[in-house]
Amino acid sequence: MSEAPRFHLPEAAHVAPVTMADGARIRTLRLPHPRPVANLLLLTGRADFLEKWADAIAGLHGLGLSIASFDWRGQGGSDRLTQKGSGHIDSFDRWLADLDHLAGHAVETMPDAPWLALGHSMGGHLLSRWIAEPARHGHPLRHPLRQRLKGAVLSSPLHGINMAQPLRAIALRMAARRVRQGRGDDFAWGQGPYGATQQSAARQALLTHDDARFEDEARWIAMCPGLATGGVSWGWLQAFAESEDRLEHLPLETIDLPVLMLLAGEERLVDNDHARAIAARLPRCRLELVPDGAHELLREADRQRQMALSKIRDFLLDCIA
Repeated sequence: MSEAPRFHLPEAAHVAPVTMADGARIRTLRLPHPRPVANLLLLTGRADFLEKWADAIAGLHGLGLSIASFDWRGQGGSDRLTQKGSGHIDSFDRWLADLDHLAGHAVETMPDAPWLALGHSMGGHLLSRWIAEPARHGHPLRHPLRQRLKGAVLSSPLHGINMAQPLRAIALRMAARRVRQGRGDDFAWGQGPYGATQQSAARQALLTHDDARFEDEARWIAMCPGLATGGVSWGWLQAFAESEDRLEHLPLETIDLPVLMLLAGEERLVDNDHARAIAARLPRCRLELVPDGAHELLREADRQRQMALSKIRDFLLDCIA
């Protein structure tokens, strides 16, 4: 196998579980930089895992960033919420509570330096709520990082799913029914276990133009099948709709924090129009487009990926100037 950085996590990375208050074990990563410009809290997307992001982590580390990241509860190497293989959650608030705890852990274990946060897709949605909810600002575990946070990057944030409104309404009614029936962790319509669908050309077209980087996910899962997460559950759909509504009603106009929102010009997975509407409400938001990029900008072909990294680097330098 090639020695390319995407085929292994950096040698200096420390990967270890952190136990939440309810006993769940979350797999975390710490990657110090010998001469850090800043620390980065990296929040990945739905069904992602640390190894899938190895190449992106190496690229971000190359910008002079010490990195803290983790696998969200219910996916990757963290404890699962169902044995059915679906990407399941009953409320996004559970992930936000984990983020409170893990952000505090990151501050305690990482170098003393300014902090940035980067959220991709679902991670971008959760990061948006995390920085915007007034009730969370005083959380004893979150407070130390929030005080040091100099800026936030939202990469292809999940601010709406690219789905026709009539279909969305039907899906949400069905999700509510399945949750009431105690079947919230069942796969939603059109969803299923990790397999051929996740490795298809149609899915690659949604995510990246780079064949090799797209194939990385399947390579890692072939070596460690436990990393795989399938499609979303009915519970996830309902939980996302509730979280989306919560974000809409937050006082985004009061967020005094620089934000870089990176959107993919060829986005087909999330709703860029909805993301632009969120950006318009953030008083210090810089909206940037990667014109011919697909959803996973930091796992794109070299040209699009480098464009995204350059925009992140410029934003970083502005934030800590």
